[in-house]
Amino acid sequence: MRVVANTSFCFPLTVRHYDLDLRGQAAPATLFRYLEEAAIRGSAHFGFDLAWYEARKQFWVIRTLQLERVCAPGYGDELEVRTWVSSLARVRSDRNYEIRRPRDNRRVARAIANWVYLDAATLTPTRIPPEIVAIFEAGEAPALPPIGKVNLDSDAPALFEYRSTRHAQYYEADSARHVNNAVYVEWVEEAVRAALTAMGYALKLDGSTPFPWFHRHALEYVRSALPGDKIRLDARLVRRGKTRGDWQVRITTCDTCEDILRARTVMLWVDARGQPVRWTDAAKSRR
Repeated sequence: MRVVANTSFCFPLTVRHYDLDLRGQAAPATLFRYLEEAAIRGSAHFGFDLAWYEARKQFWVIRTLQLERVCAPGYGDELEVRTWVSSLARVRSDRNYEIRRPRDNRRVARAIANWVYLDAATLTPTRIPPEIVAIFEAGEAPALPPIGKVNLDSDAPALFEYRSTRHAQYYEADSARHVNNAVYVEWVEEAVRAALTAMGYALKLDGSTPFPWFHRHALEYVRSALPGDKIRLDARLVRRGKTRGDWQVRITTCDTCEDILRARTVMLWVDARGQPVRWTDAAKSRR
């Protein structure tokens, strides 16, 4: 078995027009899709492509993800996505990511994901094959501190709470036949925006009204959502700074109240130039 000293893999990509959100930026969910592709390519680069896993009837799933976004790339930006492994355990591995913009060497985002290795037949964790361990056991430093779980203190008082419901849609599912991991990021952000609207903030795109910008997500995936599932989203504002809001979001099934996802999220109020503004300035946009 070959052992490598450097598990890093890097590939370039260009931000496409269909990658942009309503502010003309690559949003966190889009960046997360870049990370998913990086993980697949990074594994294949060292000899473990999708066919390799399918032949063994095994696959990886994300258990936790921590993403920190520094800036938002726009249309046509050339990016480099780098991924590497920082640790391996019996059935888990920490895979790290960094996205940079080469023209100014600006870091766009960095992330760390804890992946669990599963048996496809039983859907239970299984030991990582020795071929993979031999390649990736020499871990590099992580991009962010690893997270074990995302703990939410639902009994602690919140500055504001808001509940909404929705159905998981078929177009939100991927080839694994469940809701794609990046979609949960979109659900979390929509839950926060719905809470802000309920607080009285008008989230207008008029070029002058402050708008929430998501800086950091810590996510714990508990179980998969399937198309047709009715889900409940509980967003709680637990801390408020001059320009930022710290949120906790819990996504559960409506029928059984089982957890689907737990999230801690940091958002900033920003102006049309992307500069942070105070909550008091955002309050001027109240209806």
